[in-house]
Amino acid sequence: MTSITTKPLVNVRLTLAYLAEQPIIHTDETIGNISKLKKMRIIYNGKPESVPTLSGNSFRGQLRDILADQLCSSLSNNGLARLSFKNNDAYGILYSGGALGEKNTSAALLKDFQTWIPSVRLMGAAFGNVMLPSKLAATHIIPCAEQTRQIIQTMCDALGPNLLPAEDVWPKTRDLIFNDGPLTRKDDGRDVTRQRFAIPGTIATPSEEISDNSETQKGQQMIYYVECIPPGTWLVQQLYSKLPLDQLELGCLFDGLTAFLDHPTIGGRSAAGYGQVRIAIRGSVDKAKISWPSEWPEDVTNAIQVYQEYMKEQQESILDALTAQK
Repeated sequence: MTSITTKPLVNVRLTLAYLAEQPIIHTDETIGNISKLKKMRIIYNGKPESVPTLSGNSFRGQLRDILADQLCSSLSNNGLARLSFKNNDAYGILYSGGALGEKNTSAALLKDFQTWIPSVRLMGAAFGNVMLPSKLAATHIIPCAEQTRQIIQTMCDALGPNLLPAEDVWPKTRDLIFNDGPLTRKDDGRDVTRQRFAIPGTIATPSEEISDNSETQKGQQMIYYVECIPPGTWLVQQLYSKLPLDQLELGCLFDGLTAFLDHPTIGGRSAAGYGQVRIAIRGSVDKAKISWPSEWPEDVTNAIQVYQEYMKEQQESILDALTAQK
């Protein structure tokens, strides 16, 4: 494996433009049987306006899941030998960033996670009452609309000319919300799809697993409607490093982004066809320019390869840090 100690730390700044090809869902609260879109309050012409917006944290959560899946896929031979976590806190840190609190066992995991798992250094996590700060920041995903023109100007400039529609045809924010449905919400007892690579600690053994016909597996269903951002909407976002990244962290980030770009969706209910987007990316990794869709620069491609080799070569150490076994 190429030595990473001789590689300089790098800064990353990416601007992403999303074109919605299907309705986008990102709910905030439910009023009656309508799930409302999350909205951001802005000032436009001296008056407050509400703009449908996807939070930066929702994208970070999606990217964290992808990075965890990529890691667990490598460690489990693409799910052929699923991982079993001895400590359920380790699974929670990997997939959801952990939780602050005194009464858990995650604090003891901090040193090994920080040493062996680049995705945790990149995304940050909570270990008991200790926070490992994230190196990656994500802005909200904001639609291109008449009312948002000023606040997204910097991102639009970074994307360059001719990528986004002309500003004089941008819609008003009131035209960016419509009700879709009826949909069905199911209260599932457990999400087995999340366990294709790894089994959380304290979960039932195969002989104890609940049969498909049991009452426990029968979730209650309800009919509801949901507010959506319509297809054809353009939205913009920025990702940037708050602290410089080493080669493994850079490779980890772009390994995850590559997986995301294979099937790009944002927001909720992607399995039902919502949130499908077309993406363009402009930006830089230090002096190297990023322009997607096209090949990543050589330094980025090399970093991805180094990271993938690292996951294979250091498999035992990573498994020990995760308290996991096959």
